[in-house]
Amino acid sequence: MYLERKSISGNIYNYLKVSVRCRDKVRTKTIAYLGRGKLTGSQLQGAMEKYRSKAEEVKKETLEELRIEDEKTSDMFLSPEQKNKIEEIKKDFGDKLKMLDEKTRQDMFNDFLILYVYNTNAIEGNTLTLRDTDLLLNKGIAPSGKSLREINDQLNAKEAFQFILDKNPKINHENIIRIHSILMKNIDARAGDYRRHDVRVFGAVFETSPAKYVKTDMNILLKWYNRSKSRLHPLILAAAFHHKFEQIHPFYDGNGRTGRVLLNLILLHNKIPVLVVPDARRKAYYRSLASADKAGLGKLQPQHRDIVQFFYFSLMKTYNTVFGRWGSNP
Repeated sequence: MYLERKSISGNIYNYLKVSVRCRDKVRTKTIAYLGRGKLTGSQLQGAMEKYRSKAEEVKKETLEELRIEDEKTSDMFLSPEQKNKIEEIKKDFGDKLKMLDEKTRQDMFNDFLILYVYNTNAIEGNTLTLRDTDLLLNKGIAPSGKSLREINDQLNAKEAFQFILDKNPKINHENIIRIHSILMKNIDARAGDYRRHDVRVFGAVFETSPAKYVKTDMNILLKWYNRSKSRLHPLILAAAFHHKFEQIHPFYDGNGRTGRVLLNLILLHNKIPVLVVPDARRKAYYRSLASADKAGLGKLQPQHRDIVQFFYFSLMKTYNTVFGRWGSNP
């Protein structure tokens, strides 16, 4: 811990800082602003004593950040071969988007959307079949014997995903709430803001954020995301964000569906193909999420490996099933 003095327009500003090294990387963090003017030795000593525990905490967190950013450390989440494979399909996906005409691109994404909408809602208990979903979204034919809620689930999921495909919005409070509102349209009147009461997830072992801390925890998550998006591999970033979002559970209903849209939005931001979480692997999906439940909200930890791996194989499966079949040479 050390004092840094900055001279601005003739005034001296004092900052208490720490510097952390990991291999060849060095990162400096500000612990506290100590005001303007010259500090006496006793004032500096008092400030150091006051912020000593905070400095140790910041040093520990910063060292963890640097270790995870290290290429060798990131291999604990994705192997070099897996990263190379992601780069291959990323390039192939980009080539397809350039090569295919607009109508064919729309058909390709529609192919994906039918599969995505069916699976993301089936995970939540929606009973429409893949065929039902196809007829509803492509022909406007509603299946008989199904509730209006289930039909709106499918229509809303398509609209929400089309929104991120068309607008590629930033990930912030406003857009997260907007995506959730689209998903819950004509379903839940409480949409439009974060929840204001405590909830529990049936069958889950983790505790969701208390209602009074939901906005605070979402701030922590978004701060972590913005700090990490230029440092972490996009799939690792997307997987950890998804887990943290689900653990906060910021809405009364629709958290899983919103989280899976946000997961794909992060991939789109990084020009990586979108993916489907298959209902057939629902239990494996929940297990991989649960394995990271002890990880800190503002941290990426080794416990996130299972959810990263789950999404890696989901990405490969989706690409081979959907996007890889479009634009190939006859």
